[in-house]
Amino acid sequence: MNCQARIESARAAVFEAQDGVVTLLMTDLEREWLALARPDPEAGLMDLWARVAPRSWVDRKRWRDSAPAARLDAAIALAADVEGVEAAEAAVDSLRTACAAWGAPIGPRIRWSSAAHDFENIAALLAAPLRAACDLVSARGLEPVVLERAHQLQHAVHEAACVRFPERPVLAGDLAHAAFVDFVWRAASLADRPTPTVALRELWTTGYLLSAVDASGVTLEIPPLSQES
Repeated sequence: MNCQARIESARAAVFEAQDGVVTLLMTDLEREWLALARPDPEAGLMDLWARVAPRSWVDRKRWRDSAPAARLDAAIALAADVEGVEAAEAAVDSLRTACAAWGAPIGPRIRWSSAAHDFENIAALLAAPLRAACDLVSARGLEPVVLERAHQLQHAVHEAACVRFPERPVLAGDLAHAAFVDFVWRAASLADRPTPTVALRELWTTGYLLSAVDASGVTLEIPPLSQES
């Protein structure tokens, strides 16, 4: 409002002079007004990030994939857990390597979002290694016993996950299915290619969760600051 008042005053002076000359002051005031009318949506966040994040993180603004209104909380939450964030990203790198070995490429980008939701395609992600493991235990005549025990483990994990995360049935199903695949995989003793279940377990151990996996990369969920660990 102060800038606009000065613009009106400068404009009145131009009209009063009646010489058609727009002064440099008028141009500077208009530029100031444009800067004030369109503030940087990341105002202050760049400086804050430089202060609270490790030096090696400064050029990577992990909070940018969150909604503008949530970026401050995202920046604070990420900077408060440097070790956990880096461990989660290392697990994603392992997941990318494991999935590539099974013909399921994952892009290089890692997105962090406070508006993320539970990943709903874990079965497709683990389909190829599960199929290979099942084929091998079947060829050895172990399929009935192995699958029965795997289903028992799956049920136990699912029950425990539902108690721990009653509001997140998709996550409970993901944990249970990963446990099932991991059991069959270990029974098959496949060692020629890595299994994504190990990388998933490493990721979940950090406390961070998958939200999306596709050809462009992976999205990880940033828990709310108020959430208890």
